[in-house]
Amino acid sequence: MNLQEFTQQKLTFKYHENLNSKFWTNNKLDSKVKMRLIQIAREWAKFSSIPEPAIRDIIFVGGNANYNYTEFSDIDLHLVVNKNKLPNCPDLIDDFLKDKKQLWALTHSIQIYGHDVELYAEEEGLSRPANQGVYSVKFDKWLVLPKKMTEGIDETLLKSKTRAMIDTIDFLIKNRSDDLDEFKKLKEKLRDMRSSAIRKGGEFSIENLVFKELRNNGYLEKLSSYIKKIEDASLSLEGYVY
Repeated sequence: MNLQEFTQQKLTFKYHENLNSKFWTNNKLDSKVKMRLIQIAREWAKFSSIPEPAIRDIIFVGGNANYNYTEFSDIDLHLVVNKNKLPNCPDLIDDFLKDKKQLWALTHSIQIYGHDVELYAEEEGLSRPANQGVYSVKFDKWLVLPKKMTEGIDETLLKSKTRAMIDTIDFLIKNRSDDLDEFKKLKEKLRDMRSSAIRKGGEFSIENLVFKELRNNGYLEKLSSYIKKIEDASLSLEGYVY
């Protein structure tokens, strides 16, 4: 999809009166889904060398734990951990878990009712915006009830910011085809933008919604694929010397 095509397309953002019925009944997590999420979390904990005593909770967050889910929304499943009980050096643990998350994603493709399960480990005591639903899968209860929006999303602003990022990605691919550092900086900027936006403004922050529009329209995949292409090219040799 190019910039002109996106301009003519509707936003993927949606807002619902009820939680996703694939997972919730009367705001309670379906028992089959709960048991499967616990099983997945335990497998990821073993894969990531997170001992059972370090796991304080297993929580369900993100769009599918709120009212802004779409067909593209992941199941964001987080292990809440006490880092002091982890066997690795505390100074390196964030990078270690990040690497494990990426390796898991490369070697597993797990879905529940058509939605990808996205795994993450977060430190115990992390603060969250008041409007972001948090469900304890381990204890089968809401820690933070999702709140319905009282004000609408500024769709004009959302579309404008998304178009600007699409334009940036397309410009870099077209004009800086071998600038690997620039692409990596942009990808890191997008990741930081989203995590910061969620901490400060929650699921409905404009920056988080821009990130989701880019993901849902294939632009994050386009960026990642191009970075991989540049990396592969930098390691290759062309031609043959006789």
